[in-house]
Amino acid sequence: MAWAKKIKTQLLKKLAKLLIEAIVFSSRVTISGRENIDELEKKNQPLIFIFWHRHILFVIHQFKDIGARPLISLSSDGELVSSVAEEFGMKPIRGSSSQGGARAFLNMVRSVQKDNAWVLITADGPKGPARRIKPGTVQLAMKTGATVIPISWSSSRVKILEGSWDRFLIPLPFGRIHFAYGQPLRIDGTASLQRTGDMLAEKLDQLEQSL
Repeated sequence: MAWAKKIKTQLLKKLAKLLIEAIVFSSRVTISGRENIDELEKKNQPLIFIFWHRHILFVIHQFKDIGARPLISLSSDGELVSSVAEEFGMKPIRGSSSQGGARAFLNMVRSVQKDNAWVLITADGPKGPARRIKPGTVQLAMKTGATVIPISWSSSRVKILEGSWDRFLIPLPFGRIHFAYGQPLRIDGTASLQRTGDMLAEKLDQLEQSL
């Protein structure tokens, strides 16, 4: 029943937030590369952050309470992730290349251009193939003039979900978590049609290597 599913989602998102907060609180967290975006932030430069799908859990915590807008699929799994993201003060944009993609893309364009919000994109999500970047990020950057920032994290204590398509990562308590902001990448949105195709492939490869 719909009400039972809603109650289950409410309970799960509260539990997920408590668990994530407890894991991070018990861990030693270090951050590198923040200087890469400080100047861009001072200049009010619109930013798009990209990361692999397997890194979602700590990314949600790292960007909490600032109104960041993660792109999350319309799947049932995405429903729970979206609810957890909202618990952390985010404003999810729902959709993916397979469902609701056009509407989600327009919402991201508005978020970047009108609201100057930070947009978060799982570069290979929601279904993969794992660690192969999709073109939507580059197309959004070309459309909006936003700077793309690759981000990632690692932990000394981590559970890998071997059965998942992306070998999803869950940081464990009492570990050392390192979060990194990569080098900013600007993408020319005024190139010719032929040059745009060449540049798309070039930037996709560059971002994939960076991640």
